[in-house]
Parts: sequence; C-alpha cells; structure tokens
Amino acid sequence: KLTERLGLILYLFSVLGALPVLEIVCKRWLPDGDTKARKLLAAMGGMVDAAAGLDIWRLAAMAHSKPDVNDLILSSKDWHTIEAELSKTDSGREFLAAWNRFMLLHGHHCRGELELYNKRWIETPDYVLKFVCSHITQMGKMDPVQSFAAAAEQRRQLEQQCRRQLRNPIKRVIFNSLLARSQQGSIFRENIKSEVIKLLTALRKLLIELGKRLTDKGVLEKADDIFFLKQKEIAPVVDGKAEFDIRRTIAARRAEYDKNSSVTPPDVVFGKFDPENYVPDAEEEQTTVLNGLGVSPGRATGKARVILRADSDQQLLAGEILVAPFTDPGWTPYFVPAAAIVMDEGGVISHGSIVAREYGIPAVVNVGSGTRIIKTGQTIQVDGDLGVVRIIG
Repeated sequence: KLTERLGLILYLFSVLGALPVLEIVCKRWLPDGDTKARKLLAAMGGMVDAAAGLDIWRLAAMAHSKPDVNDLILSSKDWHTIEAELSKTDSGREFLAAWNRFMLLHGHHCRGELELYNKRWIETPDYVLKFVCSHITQMGKMDPVQSFAAAAEQRRQLEQQCRRQLRNPIKRVIFNSLLARSQQGSIFRENIKSEVIKLLTALRKLLIELGKRLTDKGVLEKADDIFFLKQKEIAPVVDGKAEFDIRRTIAARRAEYDKNSSVTPPDVVFGKFDPENYVPDAEEEQTTVLNGLGVSPGRATGKARVILRADSDQQLLAGEILVAPFTDPGWTPYFVPAAAIVMDEGGVISHGSIVAREYGIPAVVNVGSGTRIIKTGQTIQVDGDLGVVRIIG
C-alpha cells in the first residue's frame, strides 16, 4: 500500500537524521568525541549489502578447504564448465549449495543496479567467480571475517566506554536513543534499497523474457534491445503497430548511450550540460594532497589501486587502497581486502560510506579528481578523521 511505503520512507529519514545529532552529542559530551559517532557504526551486522562481500570470502574459504574444489575454481575455466564438474562430487555439490545460497541472497546486485539494462550477478556468475579466485590467492594474508568480529567487539567496548563517561542519566538516555536510531538507520537504509533492487531485478527478468520473444519473432535483434524502448513504445512494438523504424531507433539510442557512458561530467553544471562541447579541466599533476570528507574514521597507508568500473577485470589485493569514482553495492566485494577507500564522489550516508564504516576501514569521499590524480601503485595515506588523502610516494 502507498501509505505503508510512505511510512517506510518517513521512518528512513527519521533514523538517518539521528546520525548528525549523534555526532554533535558525541563531540560536545564525550572526550575526543569528534570521530566517536562514526566508530559506533562499525560491524553492526544485519546489513545485507555488506554481508555480500563477507559471503564471497566465505565461498573462497570453503573452496580453499576442499583441494578438488580449490583446483577446479582456480582452473581458469568459466563458471558454466566448473558448475558441471562440481556437480559430480560430494565436495563439489556442497560448494554448489553454498554458491546457490549466495546467489539467492545477493544475486540481484550488480554495478549500477538501479539501471535495468545492467546484468545482475546471478546472470554473470563469472563476475563473482573472479572474486572467489582472487580471495583464494589471498588466503593467509587477510581474514575479513575475523577482522569484522574484532571490529564488532571494539565497537561494543566503545559503546560501554561512552556510557560510563556519560554520568548524567538524562544524557545517557539521549545518547542510547540516538545511537540505536543511527545504527538502525544505516542498516535500514541499505536493506530497504536491497529490497527495491530485488523488485527491479524481477522487472528486468520480465523485460528480458519479453525481449527474447520479440527477438524470436524477428522484431528485435537482441533481447536487451527492449531496454532502449520507451515505456509507451513497448505495447505498440509487441502488437506490431509501431509507427517508427524499431531497429534504427534502437541502434541510434544504443550509440547515444555508449557515447554518454564515456563522458565524466563536471561536479557542478550550470544550465544544460552539453557533452558534445565539454572539455574537462586540466588536472594539476603536482597535486599531492586531496581534501575531501572523512566518512569512516581511522588512518591507513598503502599502495593505491585505481578502479574506474566495478565490472572491470582488475582485482584489489590485501592491504591495497581502493580509489574509485563512486561505489554502490556492486562494488562491495572490493571492500573486503581494502585497507582504505577513496572516492571522487559520495556523502556521509552514501552506500560506500556506510559499508566502509560497517567494515571498520578508513574512507575519504568527495575528493573530486582522485581517480585522475592518483595512479595505481602510488603509496598514499588516507586520513578518515580529517578527510585528507596524501600521495607520499
């Protein structure tokens, strides 16, 4: 019902609004309270998007514990071939059961998941497979599940410390209320979005099936051509009453889509943005300090790895720092081995910021041109307390 959905939206705004108030309370009432509010949002659990990254690690750990499965996963074969071979052994079938559970829980995610055109993880199993393979090669160098448990314990200890420091019972009640709502808000924000994406994934499935049927009839060239039709055009196309050249229209829209996908617009646009005449500002190659917004506290130093798209073939190694233009749930697997996160865009309650806090890793967002200034392999220092990124080597 509309009233129920409106109620969820209003609840979301109310709980998300508790975080800035909690930050003010911590800063004014607690010693060294500047970053305590965000430390109190680490490793809460129950956040399905963040769980996806850890569940991929668990798949890798499970595969690594079974020599035959481990060898098959690392064989460089595609998932379709591996799946058929796994089904022949007991250990393989056990892994397949875990894989299918993962896809049931998280298979609706992907890069840019609000866009119906983009394929979901369940449609691109080789994408998930590459993370499983990468994690297997990093066994012994990291244990994100153990690190998450340690971060959760540190957060619980910090909660108790804050309560002890607030001797005024009224302040303690206010703190407890704001803390609970802030923690619930972060989890609710991610989980409600995940449910919305499930609905969009179901809609995509229906549209793809319709596209396949139109392709079989020769109306469309490919099933995903359906996404380049306007909603009002679909019925006439299905009924054979379209008053335009279907294939020519779709080809023109695909070309425009591909062209626009290669454009990175400026942070601020005055008037109507014209991609044809846009010339990016020249970057200052000598820049060594980038100022942004610290969204997850802590400091980390490591090698940078610049990744521009979550569906690229690049992998993040344990201890490296992810430098990305932005992040959404499709990027979550990259957070698992990361020592820190740097993003060109983002805010305090954006997905990447919430997941970075959940994982307990430093993060600085809204640095502007980080992906263009920072180079893969450079040593950088990320200060999630001050919101500063330094290139130091």
